[in-house]
Amino acid sequence: MIDLIVDNYDWMAGLVAVALIFVFTVLAQKIVFSIPAIAKTREYNNAQNKDKWRNKGKKYHERVKTSQKVGMGAYLFFLIIVQPFIVTLDAQPPWRILLDVFLILMIYDFFYYLTHRFLFHGQGYFRRVHAVHHQARSRISSIDSHLVHPTETFIGVALFYVVTTFYAVIVGEPFNVATIVITSIIYTQINQLNHCRIDLHTFPWRTVNWIAIRHDAHHIDMHKGNYATITLLYDWLFGTLEVNPIELEAKEAPVHN
Repeated sequence: MIDLIVDNYDWMAGLVAVALIFVFTVLAQKIVFSIPAIAKTREYNNAQNKDKWRNKGKKYHERVKTSQKVGMGAYLFFLIIVQPFIVTLDAQPPWRILLDVFLILMIYDFFYYLTHRFLFHGQGYFRRVHAVHHQARSRISSIDSHLVHPTETFIGVALFYVVTTFYAVIVGEPFNVATIVITSIIYTQINQLNHCRIDLHTFPWRTVNWIAIRHDAHHIDMHKGNYATITLLYDWLFGTLEVNPIELEAKEAPVHN
């Protein structure tokens, strides 16, 4: 099976995947941010980001910039060097593409849950590394997704592509380019959204709001839960699903007719 992947090196498919990831990410953001409610949320996050950048010290600036550089470098390395081995322009049925997207994301989220819970928290080996990210406390904003130690940044990106590559090896053939494009966009954008302040309570945005609030709860305390990143399924399964105090306050608030 490994030979099938190695023999499949397709630089053209890899290049197309990189281009489509960039194009569709930009287009999706333009479409989403054209929605008034989302645009308002973006303005609020940008205001919070500017305030933090203005009031935080030099160390905060250096950590954010370093994380962004390491993340982009690691991401481009895997996109350019690794991705051509596991992607193809050959047609595959839509059901196969959707199934691969679902399984890649769920398998990745499972291993990220384990990494996050047992290596980044408790007495984990990378607890001090992860503590940099937890300098961002309750009601985080989008810039806090970049307040990450470079070691953790690399681990997160590498884990995604290691899972993707091993899944391709197990399947025994490369993925259609659409699979890689969809999974990459979902992976990057959800990690960004997890750190946004999204105070939207109407369908379908309340689901995104709920996920962001639950991740915000994770930032309040390093030792409780909400360790998964794509979904909170594994937190629910393993008993680490944590409620944000904001949710409790909302339930207890009196209703005015």
